[in-house]
Amino acid sequence: MNKLMQGIERFWKEEEGTEVVEWALVGGLIVAVGAAVFTGIGTQAKAYLNDILVALGGTAVS
Repeated sequence: MNKLMQGIERFWKEEEGTEVVEWALVGGLIVAVGAAVFTGIGTQAKAYLNDILVALGGTAVS
């Protein structure tokens, strides 16, 4: 009976480790998507502001 309980306990601990890895992967995916979105927004905003600056007679910022 003791070996059975040890086996169940070991299995339970392995499942917790797997769950942590899964959540870490989900978190990493969310961060990667967020970075891509904000990079795209930043690029568009910079282009928009450069257009305004040039229209006002200034020089575009690189």
